[in-house]
Amino acid sequence: MKRLILIVVLSMVFLIGNHVESVWADEPYGHLSSNPVTKRVGEEGFVFGNGILDVDFGLQGGYISGYTKYHISFDGGASELEFPLEAYLFGFNLGWGFRNEQKQEKVRMEIKWLTNVSDGRGKMEDSDWIDDDADFLGISGYHHSGKDIYSESDVKLRAHIFNANVMYNVWLIKNFSIGPMAGYRYQIFKYDVKNTNQIGYGEYAPDFSASVRGNTLKYKIKYHIPYLGLSSNLSFGKVFKTNLSLCYAPWAFVKDRDVHLLRHKLSKTDSDGHAFIGNLNTTLHLLAHLYLSAGADYLWIHTTGTQDQYFYDVLYYEVDNKVTSLQWVVYGTMTYRF
Repeated sequence: MKRLILIVVLSMVFLIGNHVESVWADEPYGHLSSNPVTKRVGEEGFVFGNGILDVDFGLQGGYISGYTKYHISFDGGASELEFPLEAYLFGFNLGWGFRNEQKQEKVRMEIKWLTNVSDGRGKMEDSDWIDDDADFLGISGYHHSGKDIYSESDVKLRAHIFNANVMYNVWLIKNFSIGPMAGYRYQIFKYDVKNTNQIGYGEYAPDFSASVRGNTLKYKIKYHIPYLGLSSNLSFGKVFKTNLSLCYAPWAFVKDRDVHLLRHKLSKTDSDGHAFIGNLNTTLHLLAHLYLSAGADYLWIHTTGTQDQYFYDVLYYEVDNKVTSLQWVVYGTMTYRF
């Protein structure tokens, strides 16, 4: 079903791209070659039909900031684990663009991949709450309500972010264009958690306060985000261009896997929800074929589902789970256009 939704979304955009419309602008290319694809000597791009096709290759570096967390609730309490997203990123991007005879960009497709080049910063935070004074963990007469346990742990992060999208400008004037876009974003974050410091609250605080050295938890989460939105470009002469895109994912899918090493406990979630994506960047045309851009990328994800908890490989119980993430990525890209 997820793949079918993605195929339908991308097919809609490509169908729109087949629509031919009238545009107005100055400085046309003039007579183009009758050959299907011809390289124009000394210039960017290839003659393709009645327009110009160009190919981009870029190297990108950036920094991701934010968190990903899950919150489970059950009869008598709740628990929340928040994992930091603080790391330097590096990767590449590929792009294909088509410009019409008036040098206006009609279609652009981009593929981007980023991975972390630092281990990550920050602490994983684990909080537990009790809602009533019922027996808890088999302790009779446990009369404590509110936060029960809090811990912080060191993390080592491995991150991969893949994003592919296509946009088609339906309205073009000399220095401005706007049109629909569709894309697919896939993310996977893996955490090795160690060196846990835990604090207990209430009358049994001494029993739940401890420090554990070494590995205590492993966590992996995957995000599948097909999205739709609008992309707009504003040009300032031939040197500067600013792009703003706003997108919405009505169907965002999340799978995660949490292994508590000390308790032989495995928790797995399959949840769905929605996401918002925003991107703002500015591009500077430095030299022939060479471009420098800087920007910021925003992502908010909210999903709900059920978490299955296993002890020693035996399903123990199911609980309600909410998975959310807030992510900011600031980046710079050096691109060569063929």
